[in-house]
Amino acid sequence: MLNTIKNSSKYLGILSVILMLSACGNSGNTGDNNIDTGADQLISAQVIDNVPPEIMLKIIKANIDQNATNAFGYRAVKIIYNTKGQNNEDIKASGLLIVPSVSAEYKAYLASIGKSFSVSMVCDNHGTIFKDDEAPTNVEVMNGLPDSKIGIVISGYAGFAAILPDYIGYGESNDIAHPYIMKEASAQASLDMIKASMKYMDNNDITLNYQLYISGYSEGGYTAMALAEKVENSFSDRVNLMGVAPMAGPYNVEALGDIEIDADHIMIYPAFLAYLSDSYSYYYDDLNLENIVNTTDTNMFHSLFDGTKSGIEIQMSLGLTTNYGFASYPASTLFQESFINDYKNNVNSSIRVRFQENATDNWIPHSKFNLIQCVDDEIIPFSQSKDTYAKFLKNGVDVTLTPIPTELIPPASKEAPFVHARCASVAYGAAITWFNAIRLGEIK
Repeated sequence: MLNTIKNSSKYLGILSVILMLSACGNSGNTGDNNIDTGADQLISAQVIDNVPPEIMLKIIKANIDQNATNAFGYRAVKIIYNTKGQNNEDIKASGLLIVPSVSAEYKAYLASIGKSFSVSMVCDNHGTIFKDDEAPTNVEVMNGLPDSKIGIVISGYAGFAAILPDYIGYGESNDIAHPYIMKEASAQASLDMIKASMKYMDNNDITLNYQLYISGYSEGGYTAMALAEKVENSFSDRVNLMGVAPMAGPYNVEALGDIEIDADHIMIYPAFLAYLSDSYSYYYDDLNLENIVNTTDTNMFHSLFDGTKSGIEIQMSLGLTTNYGFASYPASTLFQESFINDYKNNVNSSIRVRFQENATDNWIPHSKFNLIQCVDDEIIPFSQSKDTYAKFLKNGVDVTLTPIPTELIPPASKEAPFVHARCASVAYGAAITWFNAIRLGEIK
């Protein structure tokens, strides 16, 4: 059924309705915690932060819920692990694992009611970043205390283990080009991060119940969809995939291209399209950057995505900035006319075929899905979620569509003019609330 958010108070506080200290999961899915999964993935683990429950409670009261009375402790661990790149090459990647912990008093309480503390996992996949210092592990290292609101919400507040991949091209692998909006490499890197995180938790006597939830926003929504397919196909014997919440992702890349690669279409944030052009031309031999974008210096263009420049700095370098760094230019200012015409008129154009290969909406899931997005998203059209919902529903998938009206999100400002970015906190509130309802058995 189409689920429309009607009550802003349910989501705007970010998880104000989540029941605290409910991380026991489903007692019927506890597993034996004797796993070999991750032995080939995990290389090393370094504890970055270790925050006790009482300090985390202060952080939560100051940043998320001033009425909170309990919180989980928060152990942040940098995981370095083995994965495969877009060309099946061996890569050492990294990500942040945040493990919740509870007080001895709470463990005693659980024991008194015949339960023990076990951990459910959320693998959250971040949206597009341009700078390496925005990767989850680097954010944590630079700040010294929990600064990732998503990690705090998922673990310190809701009590899940949060698995946050940096992605190939960031963190430990920042010398490698990021495979942007590429299905196989994106999914594999996140799956291997899950495996390595599970191995770390097994090594450190953290009891898992093997419930896995998957989320992600924007690029992360795309990756969440790709990851869910890979988990169902190759990892379902190790985890119970309880729910998947992709948010505002470009699931059908070709459909997005049909909108964006048009001479008269106004680009809201050209850096995204420039990144896509650079990544695809870098990894696919049949695509040449000099035939795609309007530049005579492709080496300079490629260097813009080396992890040192922000999106606005990239747009400034391309001469595509107005309005305090945000831009509104027709696509013809970025793309060559011949490239646009070939895309529009040639059903077998190389870029169109590659977009089709990287679609993440062309399979039939067996898990629960909740597609969450703001209806007025100007970066990723709401049609991406609506059309994927229709495809899934037609194929009998247990799928929900959660459209978020603009009046429920924070107001626009000079620094945050776009619905797409301002919607993220509300979307995450909806996702984690939905995960928690599944975990508590309220959604079957």
